[in-house]
Amino acid sequence: MNTSFTDACHRSPDGKWLFFRDYHGPADSGGDPVICLPGLTRNSRDFCDIASLLSKQRRVITTDLRGRGRSDYDPERKHYHPGQYVADIWSLLDHLKVPRVIVIGTSLGAGWP
Repeated sequence: MNTSFTDACHRSPDGKWLFFRDYHGPADSGGDPVICLPGLTRNSRDFCDIASLLSKQRRVITTDLRGRGRSDYDPERKHYHPGQYVADIWSLLDHLKVPRVIVIGTSLGAGWP
């Protein structure tokens, strides 16, 4: 497949570097981007195949939650909960200036409000 993407990190409000991969969809897609949220012990690599496929039609963002994959480990155990993960994802979307997304998630990543 001829998929174009950028690997990057953004800094969460509490200073952790959080990894994401941004698959560049067609410039004129006009559709909302897709964000892929992994399960509890999983990471952005789980979505490589589907992101490559979907990026033919729209932008796709895959993430590593804090403490997983290529994101910073947080030594504060109290920061590992769904509320923190949601705040981290909102921070990423703000950083990318993405006001709306379509969400694909597995396990923990599928159970968010």
